[in-house]
Amino acid sequence: MNAELRRVVEELRAAISTQEEWRMTNSLPAGAGPERIGAGLPGQVREFLTAADGVTCGDVTVFGAATVDGMQFYTDPVAGAPITLGREEWFCPGVVSDEPFFINRSTGAVWYFPDTGVEWWMSSAFEKAADDFTAFFLQWVAGPDYVRLSVTGPDDQWADLLRHVGRLRL
Repeated sequence: MNAELRRVVEELRAAISTQEEWRMTNSLPAGAGPERIGAGLPGQVREFLTAADGVTCGDVTVFGAATVDGMQFYTDPVAGAPITLGREEWFCPGVVSDEPFFINRSTGAVWYFPDTGVEWWMSSAFEKAADDFTAFFLQWVAGPDYVRLSVTGPDDQWADLLRHVGRLRL
């Protein structure tokens, strides 16, 4: 596993434990054993789940090993949607404020539907956030782009925690 990712997860886990508000709204549990993680998951998601078995980081949730397979309905094509997804090409590792983000299975890149005021599946705005899941987590979930991704922006407990550990400067 990426050493920086493991270090950041451990740093954030330690910080969460220091304040009640952070513990109430965020979660970075221990990792899952490899035997609990499905074989069909993209490699970087499998690796992440060994460090943290599902997380809630402010507005972002990464599904845990026990639920991620069952959440792949998000990748099913929706009739009339301007963007066509499918399980062969896309994988959904989690949600941002109840709106899914996706990994392209062939490239590993992470994509999401930015908030445009319509349901995600009705949106024609589908943007690449990062080249891979590790970069997405470090930059968008646990880093400076969190406020761009988050519905609440800089005004939630996760943003406060990121500022506290020096991963977000406003």
